Amino acid sequence: MADIELFILTGIIVTLLFGAFIVSFLLVNQKRHFRYLREKEDIKNTTAQMLLQSQLEIKEQTLQHISHELHDNLGQVASLIKINLNTLQLHDEQKALQKIEDTKELVRQLITDLKSLSVHLNSDWAVQVGLLRGLENEVERLNKTGQWQASLKQEGPLPDLDANTTIFLYRMAQEILNNTIKHSSGKHVAVSLCTTGNLFTLVFTDDGVGFDPEEKTKSGGSGLMNLQHRARLIQATLNIQSAPANGTSIAIELPL
Repeated sequence: MADIELFILTGIIVTLLFGAFIVSFLLVNQKRHFRYLREKEDIKNTTAQMLLQSQLEIKEQTLQHISHELHDNLGQVASLIKINLNTLQLHDEQKALQKIEDTKELVRQLITDLKSLSVHLNSDWAVQVGLLRGLENEVERLNKTGQWQASLKQEGPLPDLDANTTIFLYRMAQEILNNTIKHSSGKHVAVSLCTTGNLFTLVFTDDGVGFDPEEKTKSGGSGLMNLQHRARLIQATLNIQSAPANGTSIAIELPL
């Protein structure tokens, strides 16, 4: 009889312990699930904030580009048109016809440039034209300054990137190139896009003064930290190779 009671008591204790284990397991699992959802929501909110910031920065950079174009390019063309019309000599028919043809060509150029700028005013321009065309625009902008010799090379097919990834990559490219202009004191910059297997790589190389990436990171360089943060948000890796007096190479590696 005592053995039966002991057996029943042992069974009850084991059952209670097992039940307590199940409840504890469910509670821990639920807590982990809630923490996962909270972290996922935090990442989502951070990504949304960074995406908005990137869009605003692209828009600001675009407006600066348009401002320079209006002042340096379109303004100059418009001035030439005005000069041609003011100096038109109607008594000399041959010279007048030539100047009219020259003016018509200037007007065509002005219209083309205005159409190009109107496209840039679209907030979704970078997404609509794609990463490659956006980078071509940045290279053209550098070459127009006359202070840089910039080139763009593509290897392999371009991956089908979603809108958010395109915006992040394009803004990172703008930031890298702007930092190159401001700090590198170089003359040449090369941009390359390469797709091999399941990896898309975007590389920026210059022949400037270079820097110590580790020292820059330790000193709290916000530019590098910002680039690294944006790279992580799209599951990309940022690799920087640079040294004083040896130029800089920055690679963004995006798994596909």
